[in-house]
Amino acid sequence: MTLSALIRKREFATATSATTATQERTLGRTVARVATVAVANRIFPEEESAIRAWLTHINETDLAIIDDVITKCQNGGEARSYCLEQARQVPPAPEPDYTATCKACRHFQRTSHPHFGHCSQGEPEPIVGLYDTDWRWCVKYERLSILVP
Repeated sequence: MTLSALIRKREFATATSATTATQERTLGRTVARVATVAVANRIFPEEESAIRAWLTHINETDLAIIDDVITKCQNGGEARSYCLEQARQVPPAPEPDYTATCKACRHFQRTSHPHFGHCSQGEPEPIVGLYDTDWRWCVKYERLSILVP
């Protein structure tokens, strides 16, 4: 497989230079050549994402610098090790707060009772339905848009 094919496939291996083998014979020395193995040395997509997240965390926005860092990480072990260590120290992004009241959600459908209703997105609810002013954690919450003329 060619080097360019390996790069396109994003496979990982190491490159070794050609070595020579010598063998003693009674008639003299013979030299057999061993083929050079060249393989792409690239970082995994997860590693690149982590490095980019670290650069964002330190407010690096210059695309030339970001590309230079990624290139150095692809080419060198020390740069990759340093950047991945820095990326491991970035705190995880906070989880968004999905707490809301049902009456403020566009998926809330009222029943005949003035304060009860159901979720049109199938969120779990008690048998009687959801009370409109109760605070709950809901990923499917979408703010009700009220248009005032």
